[in-house]
Amino acid sequence: MQSDMKSIIQAAVAEAVEKTLGRQLELQERQLEQLGKIAQFLGIESGSAHSASAPKRAPVPSPASKRIPAPAPTSTPKRTPSVPVRKYVRPEAAPKPTRAGPAPQKSRGRPRAAGRTATAAAPSSSPEAPVSFAVGQEVRYKQGRGAFNATVKAVDEKAKTVTVARVSDGKQVVRPFDKVTPA
Repeated sequence: MQSDMKSIIQAAVAEAVEKTLGRQLELQERQLEQLGKIAQFLGIESGSAHSASAPKRAPVPSPASKRIPAPAPTSTPKRTPSVPVRKYVRPEAAPKPTRAGPAPQKSRGRPRAAGRTATAAAPSSSPEAPVSFAVGQEVRYKQGRGAFNATVKAVDEKAKTVTVARVSDGKQVVRPFDKVTPA
């Protein structure tokens, strides 16, 4: 029984292979006929084209050897083994010349005198003529980015500071002389 199954399977496989190969052979024969017609049209001998075409191809180099070999130099004479070969030695870099002074620093931010105006710089630029403030005098002082109107409450000549009271809200602030100007 097992041998019957084996023979049945072999027969079925052989039949399927014959069918498939038969179709393939037919297709190859048709292709050969078409190639023969094309060769005849182009004027190429089609005598034994399919058997002779394979050896005509140039051997393709393997992918590992894709480099083109360099032609051998004919004008360079070979060295004799008795001549010693010197290895290439990298020349040592000469030390870079050093500058006498320190490296110049790049300035960042805005220039020093960019934010000052002529009126604000005038009192600090003339230290020999100090501005004297009297108690109750109307002044204008700088605080942060703003300037405020105020009245003088106290003057400290030794510390060069003025205590002023803001007109808008009455807040008392101690400011240096150079931040306070007469109103």
